[in-house]
Amino acid sequence: MNTDNHPLQTLRTLIVKSQSESLSESEIAELNELICSEGGAPEAAALIDQLCAFSDSGRLDSLPMAEVLSEAFSHPQTPKHEQRRAGLSATSIATSPHKTPKTLSGADAVSSPEQVSVSRSPGGWTKAYWWVGLAASHLLIASLAWSLAKPSPRHPSFDNRFSAEQTVQAKLPQLVSMTACVWSSTGDLVPTIGEPIESGEVLKLVEGIAELRIGEGTPGEALVRIEGPASVSIGADGQIGLLNGSMTAKSLGTGSRNVTVNTTIGKILVDGQSSIGLVSSDSETEVHLFTGRVSVELNQADFGLSNIYLEEGEAVRLSLTSGAGVSVVKFEASEANFVSARSPGFDPLDLGKKYVDAVLDSQPSIYWRFEELKGEFSEFVENQGSAPGMNAIVVGNPGWRKYGGNRVAEFGTSRSSAFRCVEPWPEKPLDNYTVEMWVKPQLFHHGEVFCMHGVESLADGRYQHTMMLETTAQHYFTHRLSDSPANRFRFVHRRLGAPQPISATSLFADGQYQARVWQHVVAAKKEDRQMLWVNGQLAAERNNPVPLDEKVQILVGQVYPDSLYRRFVGQIDEVAIYDRCLTAAELRKHIKAAGRSVAPGGDAGLKVVTPESN
Repeated sequence: MNTDNHPLQTLRTLIVKSQSESLSESEIAELNELICSEGGAPEAAALIDQLCAFSDSGRLDSLPMAEVLSEAFSHPQTPKHEQRRAGLSATSIATSPHKTPKTLSGADAVSSPEQVSVSRSPGGWTKAYWWVGLAASHLLIASLAWSLAKPSPRHPSFDNRFSAEQTVQAKLPQLVSMTACVWSSTGDLVPTIGEPIESGEVLKLVEGIAELRIGEGTPGEALVRIEGPASVSIGADGQIGLLNGSMTAKSLGTGSRNVTVNTTIGKILVDGQSSIGLVSSDSETEVHLFTGRVSVELNQADFGLSNIYLEEGEAVRLSLTSGAGVSVVKFEASEANFVSARSPGFDPLDLGKKYVDAVLDSQPSIYWRFEELKGEFSEFVENQGSAPGMNAIVVGNPGWRKYGGNRVAEFGTSRSSAFRCVEPWPEKPLDNYTVEMWVKPQLFHHGEVFCMHGVESLADGRYQHTMMLETTAQHYFTHRLSDSPANRFRFVHRRLGAPQPISATSLFADGQYQARVWQHVVAAKKEDRQMLWVNGQLAAERNNPVPLDEKVQILVGQVYPDSLYRRFVGQIDEVAIYDRCLTAAELRKHIKAAGRSVAPGGDAGLKVVTPESN
């Protein structure tokens, strides 16, 4: 085990190890000590949340584990309905990741630090320890709470004993599990685990992943997962309507056209034992078929299009354009573009003095840490670099999340959330510069992580950019980017106002970025070399002799300071900007100071992107 790792990383390693093998007595003692240390319980809970976020993922969501948590959350003599209440109470205190963890009392408390033995099944746990209940009491682990109360479901084809009233009740959708979700607070429904959701309701999920069971006890039973930001409606028949955002659905029944999902384009009809992914907006819908069969029934028959049928592994994009009807494009389905089982809090970034000192040793001109806001009506993050007056002014309402002693900024969960500089930078054009930060995208999307734009806006309200660092997705709105690789970090460097083709200014990282995982990202320029680094590895480079324009404004989290267009959804921390190009050794020193591993490979195997190859 690496002795340089943070103690909380050791805690995570032991929890993961305990799922596949028995821990030694010394490891058990170390684990118990770590879970009682500062930040230990929330850290363990974050990992458990990732391991069992949903009803069909992770070994923790099992009958033996439910029995363990029954003992952890309630006294053995407590009736089952009280156990459910205790379990839900224990998890509900952590619906906000910003709350200070506290030890529960009464029926929600862990009564003693004794080990709880359970029978071992192949691939399962040999023992579960009191720290599991303690950790669970600090974070929302809804699938576990649901396991305590909900009996194993019977396949609908094997049980016809429902009365008419029971069948109607069973058809109402229910929220069965979720990661630490943020729901809209504008008067819309905030669902409760295990409670039916009435027809006509609209669920607005700002952040996180929520799993709903629809049509329970019927041939149309399905598991639906929505990923924030997204909104869905509940129809009169208990079926789901995707208003905007992305979701996946897994049909659990048998038969044809069992599950219906309504979109703005038409109805998605899903056969039994099939799984799909959907992305929908006001004028466009994507359908990805992973397994089984699905058909698409368009709303407007006068377009002259019949139903669309997909083969397994196919996807279709349906775009509605004014006066031109519906355009249909088929392509390969991709599960990677959809919902992740990781919680937003899964991968902690607990940076301390060692990392700060390493960055300051490299003498940044601008260094924003997001640890605290100063000022009152114009709140700002103070610049810890050498350039005077380069504080980061708050735009809108960014969120915050703490990992141990480190606070990071969250973007995209409100209508506007960004940081900008009022003062322009740099004083003169730069042939050499570096922009360094930690980035954790919430999902695959096209979002502006960091940019530098001209001070004056154009007549149409847009701004010209000399530098941009973005997350990208599969592009079908922007024709110029439609052939670009999906789900990559993109680094753009160009002269303000110059009519250059994208291939002459853009770098796309060789590999895809990861959702809900922290990545060290660096955009750098050294004379005629434009470089993009990810986790200490040179991910792309090209020849680009254009210098960085002088006296531009810096913006983090949005592409324009007064528009929500292409906003970033995720977390950002430790933004450092230098008026020189940092060396590979310096970048890797920073990563190691953060307690992270440098990505293997270094410069080896780098594909140099040229105008001819892009």
